Parts: sequence; C-alpha cells; structure tokens
Amino acid sequence: MIGSTLNRPLDRRTGTVFRALPLAGVLFAGLQAAGDLTIGPFPDGSTPVGKLAGFYAAHGDHVALGGTLLGLGALCFAVFAAALCARLRGAVPTAVGGLVLLGAAVETMAELQGGSVYQLLGRIGVDPQVTAPALQAWHISGSEFGVTGGIVLLLVGVAAAGIGWRAVPRWLAWTALVLAAALFTPWSFIATLVFLVWTAAAGVALAVRPEPAPMIS
Repeated sequence: MIGSTLNRPLDRRTGTVFRALPLAGVLFAGLQAAGDLTIGPFPDGSTPVGKLAGFYAAHGDHVALGGTLLGLGALCFAVFAAALCARLRGAVPTAVGGLVLLGAAVETMAELQGGSVYQLLGRIGVDPQVTAPALQAWHISGSEFGVTGGIVLLLVGVAAAGIGWRAVPRWLAWTALVLAAALFTPWSFIATLVFLVWTAAAGVALAVRPEPAPMIS
C-alpha cells in the first residue's frame, strides 16, 4: 500500500513527460528555421568555384553554427517521431506502424547528415589546405537536394493511420497525404517548408490528445 502511494507522484510525472514528448516536433520546426536563418542566403550548386572561398571566408562561422542547429533539430525530430510511433503502436496494423517508423529513421538520418555537411563546410570553407574542387563538391551536396524519401514514407504512413484507423486526427492525416503528393510537384521546396509547420502542429495535437479518438461504429 505504501509503495503504491509513493509511486503515484512518479507515475504522474512520468505520464506528463511522455505526454509532452510530441512537442519535440515544435522544437524541430523552430531549430530548423533558426538553422536556415543563421546560414542565410546560400550559394546554389552552380556558383563558380572562385566565389566560394570568399563566401565561406565571410560566412563560414554562420554556416557551421547553422549546421549545429540543424543537427539539434534532427534529434528533436527523432524524439517527436518516437512519440508518434508510440501513439500508433497497437492502434494500426504492424505494416502501417513500420512504414512510419522507417520513414522517421530515414528522415532523421537525412537531417543529421544535412546538419553535419553544413558544419563541415563552415570549417573546410576557410581551410587553405582544401582544394577548390573538393570544396565545390561538398558545397553542392549542401546546396542541392531532391525529394526526401523519409518524409514521404512518414507522411503516407500517418495518412493511412488517420484515414483508415483514426489513430491520429483526420485533419492531420489528410494534410499529410496532400503534403506527400506535393513533394513530387514543382512546388516540392515549398512543401518541405510546410512540413515544418505540419510537424509543429502534429506535435501540439498529439500532446493535447495523447490517445486515439474512439472508433465510431
């Protein structure tokens, strides 16, 4: 009896912590925005190699700091994704939950890699021992990108979980489906920005309602 009484405050605190985990999605969006703003206008992949040295001499510290913020954002995304997968566990078929988990893992690695590239560029961009072609090659990897497969897998999984099994709010599921489709259009870059807003909104929604809505027969 005494042990049960002593465990209640701990259980409440633990429940509060787990309920707040989805809010890491808000931190992810904020850190991504802060990282991009810190890096500032970034030369595209076609920038002549002769101009890159001057850019990094003037902005290398900002690029490295922005990369650090992006890396921290990636860790927050991993926490958000873990909370999302916990929400879906037992509420959807294993294949749907696995799709979300796979997408989350792929996107987390992509976000960590992106942050690491900017950190590296901030350092080697001012290193006289790094040749111009090598710097340009790394610069292209940081300035050009295609469709992020991890985001697509995660969004499709969430859409299926919400539309088919109501494991997440319907509005979250339908917007996930629209975003997943938009990533394959000429407006894919805008879709990736909207994904940040979607993640923040999803984090708040899952924190406010930590359990799936009951199915209506």
